[in-house]
Amino acid sequence: MRTLAAAVLALALALVPATAASAKKKPVASAAWAKKHNLKGNWRAKDADGDGLKNLTEYRLGTNPRKADTDRDGLKDGDEVKSDNDPLDRDTDGDGVKDGAEHAGVVLAFDGETIVIRQFTGPKLTVTVDDGCGLSADASSWDDDEDDSGEDDESYEDDGDDEESTCDFDDVDAGSVLNQAELEVRDGVTYLVDLTVV
Repeated sequence: MRTLAAAVLALALALVPATAASAKKKPVASAAWAKKHNLKGNWRAKDADGDGLKNLTEYRLGTNPRKADTDRDGLKDGDEVKSDNDPLDRDTDGDGVKDGAEHAGVVLAFDGETIVIRQFTGPKLTVTVDDGCGLSADASSWDDDEDDSGEDDESYEDDGDDEESTCDFDDVDAGSVLNQAELEVRDGVTYLVDLTVV
């Protein structure tokens, strides 16, 4: 019995160094990635390019830890992640406008009539909410005829063909992150005509 126990122990000792040696031969994928991007030391916890994403997150996303704006759309990788955009796609929503030009940012204040946005790229914006924002019915749904009393009867008729609301302000308050905000200038006034909250 002692001979069998000694043989098992000898076999176990022989296998341990082989397993440790084989583990050293296989580089961990993240270590190879770090070497490729010249990241050293405690690289996982650092933000080499100052874009708001730790290097380990950049590794997981496939972004470049040495370029703050991997897809070169005008929006830093960290801001793209915050605003639910893709840091590897210049035009996440496919509308022909680069992500960096869609006014993504954080709402600083909103009083129901004006909204102040700190854009991730560009200046702070103070814009007027368009009166029709949130009511995206087409013009044919408005009845602008005079009624029998001779007074204008401007009312909205629900014909069932309406699109969804273009601006849903239920979730908008200070601190809300915007994926995009569509602006329109009319008569020298900048109006918010559409937005998407993350």
